Amino acid sequence: MMVQSVKNGFGAFIRHGLAAVGVAGLCVLNVPTAWAQGGVNIQTEPFNPTAPAAPAGMAPAAEQIMDYREAMRQMVQSISTYARGLNPNFVILAESALPLTGKINPDDDTQVFPARTFMRAIDGVLTRDLLAQINPKPGEDPKKVEPAVLQHRARTAQDATTARRFGLKIFDLSFAEKTADKDAKYRASAKAGNVPFVADTPVLGTIPKFPKPTSPFQANPKSVADPAQVQNFIYVQNSQGFGLARDFVQALRDSNHDMVIVNVFHGNEPLNKQDVELLKYKKLGSKRLVLAELDISSAASYMYYWQPGWQVGAPAFISVPYIENPDSYRTLYWDPTWQAVLFGDVNSYLYGIMDLGFDGVVLKGVDAWRWFESGGEEG
Repeated sequence: MMVQSVKNGFGAFIRHGLAAVGVAGLCVLNVPTAWAQGGVNIQTEPFNPTAPAAPAGMAPAAEQIMDYREAMRQMVQSISTYARGLNPNFVILAESALPLTGKINPDDDTQVFPARTFMRAIDGVLTRDLLAQINPKPGEDPKKVEPAVLQHRARTAQDATTARRFGLKIFDLSFAEKTADKDAKYRASAKAGNVPFVADTPVLGTIPKFPKPTSPFQANPKSVADPAQVQNFIYVQNSQGFGLARDFVQALRDSNHDMVIVNVFHGNEPLNKQDVELLKYKKLGSKRLVLAELDISSAASYMYYWQPGWQVGAPAFISVPYIENPDSYRTLYWDPTWQAVLFGDVNSYLYGIMDLGFDGVVLKGVDAWRWFESGGEEG
């Protein structure tokens, strides 16, 4: 049965390697003592909107009314409930989540109210070049700026203020090639109240030479156990350029960042528990947070869970491929079967991440609601 083969995924993968994926028997990870004693309910019910799903490969029809933003909030909240039921200190960061921190009054779109339950479910948000989203461009003529652009800037600034007011940390990822530009971005973002990381390119495949890994921006010699204590971070999404996994791990061990965000997979193989444990220490010896990225709205044909015969519409949660990456597909993220791949039992992706010893996750694809809300017009 297709659904069962999906649920027999990551637990088998990280325990037995690629050869174990797709086996018929159930491969289960070691179960924490609390579960054996009945102290934790691991079956978190995924959010399942009542509106009918759109046909595979198509944006939902206009008459199919669904609050896609709220569906994403509910999904993130369910992920948080599941993870924190296993580890109360597990860190949840949500990428591109600022627009979800406020709920628009359906009767008056000029009124926005704090989405308190959603914000309590996460520890912070990861943004992309936040200041560029808020501030005017150099030399810009205000009279020539489209009203929609001005509205977006004002709303983004308001969302950032709301997030900070409710205790969320904003981790701002931006890009620059020149040293002077990097320095300026670091300083401006920190002055605005964010925790900045300026990468060389959007590929996120290197450790930038500025500042030096042993002395990152706002260097902090103390141990870090909570996102609120983080003063700097680094994000390496593609680690293959470092060579072997041990070379990648060693390169990051030679850094002193408070928080490290990585892809669980180095090529086709996931990092192991020893790798993750080694990453938890800065070069100077103090502890730091190690987070894994988890894409909650895309399914890729090169991932461990992909089964022979999968295509658009089969299973039902697989929607259209991304134009820029045809091996990766949009998912109907509210679909319970897709959510079961991600979280909810010991063979889910999230449980596998937690079993490897990661301190938390960065949820990618939180902005997927935009594409559905726009009828498939937004990229």
